[in-house]
Amino acid sequence: MEYYILDETAGNPDIPYIEELPEQLDMIGVVMGNKLSLDIPIRLPVNIQDESEVGYPDMLTADVPLFSEKLKNALDDLGIDTIDYFPVELYKKKSGETVAQYYLGIIRELKKCLMSGIESSPSGRRILKNPVIDATLTDGKMLFRLYEKPLLIIINSYVKEAIEKIGLQGVSITKTEDYVGL
Repeated sequence: MEYYILDETAGNPDIPYIEELPEQLDMIGVVMGNKLSLDIPIRLPVNIQDESEVGYPDMLTADVPLFSEKLKNALDDLGIDTIDYFPVELYKKKSGETVAQYYLGIIRELKKCLMSGIESSPSGRRILKNPVIDATLTDGKMLFRLYEKPLLIIINSYVKEAIEKIGLQGVSITKTEDYVGL
């Protein structure tokens, strides 16, 4: 089984910038898959200078993982039941106008499943370099977070093929063996 990292496309300056997260939204709790009690919809302020220049991708991951309805529905259709979704409204801070709707995705599965790929830099920092996942340690889950680097969202080849077919915008899929990061 091949595995991939699901993320937003890096370096896109035209996506909305989320200014601040509400206190009720604990970033560490979200990444670790903790159950959260949230007031919904969650409203997140964005700073938009020129609406005509803004693109709304199918996934935002800079602060917390936000999925478009298109991506959420695709994952639901695949039978992925390891994500708790909460509706999110992105709104212009100045006017309060809602400009986009997403779903916060809290991924409950955190898997310790690397066969190889953890190295140390000369300074002693841990580096994840070309990680190889042991499929026997994933419990057959199609989507999960990696225990060794919980910010990463891992999908298997079945999920990759399915979501590639629906033409998502602003989404990156990288083979785990091609990944290098701190």
